[in-house]
Amino acid sequence: MKKLLFIFLALAAVMLSGCKENNWMDWKAQNDLWLAQNATQDSVVTTSTGLQYKIIYQGNPTDSRPDNSKTVLVTYEGYLINGCRFDGGTASFALSSVVSGFAEGLRKINNKGVIEIYVPYYLGYDEEKYTSDDIYEAEGNGTEGTSSYIPPYSVLIFKVNLDAVY
Repeated sequence: MKKLLFIFLALAAVMLSGCKENNWMDWKAQNDLWLAQNATQDSVVTTSTGLQYKIIYQGNPTDSRPDNSKTVLVTYEGYLINGCRFDGGTASFALSSVVSGFAEGLRKINNKGVIEIYVPYYLGYDEEKYTSDDIYEAEGNGTEGTSSYIPPYSVLIFKVNLDAVY
């Protein structure tokens, strides 16, 4: 029992270190492995782009799905594979203004739908950092050491309610 507890604690320490991880190739390997394992889960669909998603509720079947010309209102939470929450809240934005994986996922549900979206790094922030000044740096996204920091090569996990489509 003590051995099992030690293994669990060691694994948890490795996973939690990803919020401030500086060994990006190990972090990339962990994210790639997580995606491979996630793809085998019930109800998880993998698209031709590599995006994974699970529809919790399709939404109103008489409403159309959003496309890139639409503005959406969502309530969402964003996590890393190690459970670190990097973002969340309610937001309104043009679907064309977000990372491609997030937009692709939202196009899978109708108004009032609920979805979990698993965005591979190459459909998210890639291995680079996106800043509000449109400057790219190879450091993830956000400020390292803060709760909103996204390390390079991160899978982005979003739990999203599509509240409205305009």
